[in-house]
Amino acid sequence: MDQREAKNAVVALIGEDGIAAAHAPIEEASGLPNAAYVSDDWLTLERDRIFARTWIFVAAEAEFDAIGVQKPVEVAGAPVVLVRSATGINAFHNVCRHRGAQLVDAPCEKSTVTCPYHQWTYGLDGDLRSRPHFGGPGVNSRFDGNAGPSLDLVPVRCAVWNGCVFVNLDGSAEPVETWIAPFVDIAGEYDFTTVRWAGKIDFEVDANWKFVFENYMEGYHVFSLHPALLKHAPMNTRWSGEWVQSVFHNGYIAPKLTPGRGDELPHYPGLTDEQTRAGRWFLIFPTFGAEVFADQFCVLTAHPVAPDRTREEIHIFLIGDEAATGDRYREAREGIFAMWDALNREDLDAVERLQKGRRSSAYDGGRLSPHWEGPTHQLGAHVIDVILG
Repeated sequence: MDQREAKNAVVALIGEDGIAAAHAPIEEASGLPNAAYVSDDWLTLERDRIFARTWIFVAAEAEFDAIGVQKPVEVAGAPVVLVRSATGINAFHNVCRHRGAQLVDAPCEKSTVTCPYHQWTYGLDGDLRSRPHFGGPGVNSRFDGNAGPSLDLVPVRCAVWNGCVFVNLDGSAEPVETWIAPFVDIAGEYDFTTVRWAGKIDFEVDANWKFVFENYMEGYHVFSLHPALLKHAPMNTRWSGEWVQSVFHNGYIAPKLTPGRGDELPHYPGLTDEQTRAGRWFLIFPTFGAEVFADQFCVLTAHPVAPDRTREEIHIFLIGDEAATGDRYREAREGIFAMWDALNREDLDAVERLQKGRRSSAYDGGRLSPHWEGPTHQLGAHVIDVILG
């Protein structure tokens, strides 16, 4: 879809008025129109114009702990398979070059990638190795890296940054180090080379992916949905946050450390007392959320399954191998997982209510709090701008 086609589609779905309302000053603005949350056509626009053209977090490098580990994922609506080979993690379109059957439908560990339909077999490097009975009974085609690009698996651009695996479906994005550099610059004092993956938590949410991040960014709802958080960081320590380029950031300085947020586990090296008490969260557009405390780096990501369905993951990274996997910190580590699981579940009902409300013709996008919801306003405008860009 080219730029002109994208503009026509946006106008058809939300109108010139919807575009204008999303870009108005926040005192006059409203949120994105309902179609941006309920329309299959709008999600198609997002997949084509946003998700396919940038870096999308898909896994932790530590999930691929042996050669042959394979993990299917979906990016911009397309099936992709991640494969650990002797040289690292590769990504391929998850379709057989024969009839287009999906190759891998569940995580596994195998020495080859084999199509379950006709047993076409590929190496972990994506090269076609064999086609049983392709020329007739017992007439097998075998290859030794010379099948050629028309028969080998189609690669997808893949990169790893400090234990985080990203893919770029259309191959056009800037280098991942360039893309993530504004986040690293804003974060400043944290040495992310020290983080190690401890595990992840999965959720299925009956809501649009944008609601997940609109809720994630704003602190307005904390007093209502997360009263226990106020003991750690009261409302008067919180602000709206802001966008810098394509990176949102927010944070606070807590009065003291508490379990799950800076207490009981090893810290990043070299932090001051104030930095140790800081809680910071970021969103690198579109879906790489990063929560940073003195003792952890947590990735929140949301994969749109449908306009009203999102697969959400929280990946928890701790500081050093012992904190991430050792027995010494097992109890504290389990506490971190329990904390994030409980906190996220407190949000699920709210974001699902938002989704249900967007089915009402009586809702026009609402009115946003200038104090709290500036970044929510900017996210909606940015979604439109990237689709149109």
